Amino acid sequence: MLRFGSPTRVAPGLHQLRAVASRVTIVTAGKSALVIDAGARGSVGIVLWGLEALGIRPEQVSVIAITHHHPDHTGGLARLSQETGARVAAHRLDAGVIAGLEPKPDPYRNELVAGVTRPIVRVLYGDGVRVDTPLEDGDVLPFEEEVRAVHVPGHTPGSTCYYIPSKGAVVVGDALQRRFRRLGPPAEGVTADNRMARESLKRLLPLDFHTICFSHYPPLEENAHGELELLVERMTVASTPSP
Repeated sequence: MLRFGSPTRVAPGLHQLRAVASRVTIVTAGKSALVIDAGARGSVGIVLWGLEALGIRPEQVSVIAITHHHPDHTGGLARLSQETGARVAAHRLDAGVIAGLEPKPDPYRNELVAGVTRPIVRVLYGDGVRVDTPLEDGDVLPFEEEVRAVHVPGHTPGSTCYYIPSKGAVVVGDALQRRFRRLGPPAEGVTADNRMARESLKRLLPLDFHTICFSHYPPLEENAHGELELLVERMTVASTPSP
């Protein structure tokens, strides 16, 4: 079980910890560390404590990579980037929101819910942070170990997974979820374009991985690629018109 703030080993050099409202993934290589996502506002102390538990000093974090702009993933980014001095990487289509140069969209698609939550959500986003490394699909992060960006638009325009070949793992953010031990597409109520999000999952199929790290669920460490294949097949069948 993943305890709040306590790093849990997924593979050698790959850990996750539970921050405020989401999970943060830590990849280590040599004397450097890569942090994927920053949790919601209030997460910085938890993340720094988790890094310390792994023997990582703040200045050893060279990159903070963001899966998408939602505030439960970026709310803690301003403080974390200040504390570490790390470069910030995110897909260029989400970079404007992260930097505060574009309006901060409410994740909720239901207009009634969005109307109630919009003032709170704007606060939860936190301060804008410059994206030092705007990413495109297939880009490799400036890190000691290969970590490749895979653009999976739909949940947000710039939603990105991070593939780590040496670990046989892919960090998916909210592009996938696993409720009741069943793999599924992102939650419809907080996904900008559900059709696109489902179609984008096919971009993960050519990758060689056996582990999926989520933002809100424990990692899937056995036959993850096989489960994804079954999910894509189910969605394809469901979307095929009857003769």
